Amino acid sequence: MSRQKSPVPRPQYYTTNEVAVTFGVSNQTVVNWVNSGRLSAHKTLGGHRRISIDALLTFARTNRYPLPPHLAYGGEAPRKKKILVVDDQVDFSDMVSEYLTAREDLEVWAANSGFAAGREVERFKPDLILMDLMMPDLDGFEVNRMLRNDPRTSHIPVIACTAFYDPNVARRISEEQFDGFIEKPLKLDQLLDLIRNRLQLAQ
Repeated sequence: MSRQKSPVPRPQYYTTNEVAVTFGVSNQTVVNWVNSGRLSAHKTLGGHRRISIDALLTFARTNRYPLPPHLAYGGEAPRKKKILVVDDQVDFSDMVSEYLTAREDLEVWAANSGFAAGREVERFKPDLILMDLMMPDLDGFEVNRMLRNDPRTSHIPVIACTAFYDPNVARRISEEQFDGFIEKPLKLDQLLDLIRNRLQLAQ
């Protein structure tokens, strides 16, 4: 029986050269950051500069430098956000899935009916649902009501989607606690903005 390896702990202090490699700059650039006070460091007894992990992370956040996952997440890459597209038109779901995964680091699943949505929510555990309102079996209003009444799913944001938008539909969307609305035919960039805002994704 194989034993799972423990993650290698990240060092608490870095040399200027290690910081230079991390950010893709020259060693002299890092030295200049330290000398100007932009990047906090201390000197060893031998006169070598050392940068703490906290100083490194603070500098990266302040100056908007991207960090590799082993620094930014303590050795674990972030989990992809999950989007469930509920629509009885398979071509529509495929189009949305292809666009979202091409433009953002998302995992997208589809459910082709209101009944299938309940099963996929249980299996997939999405972070957000794009819900078609007009489906032949169980419409999006009914599915949303079921999700809202279940404490296990009531927290999931649901964005309503339909080509049949009128004052009555607008009223029901507002009354039934949807977290947003987008009209068909979709403006995909607008959908992506909605998702980014709801899930607080960096743009």
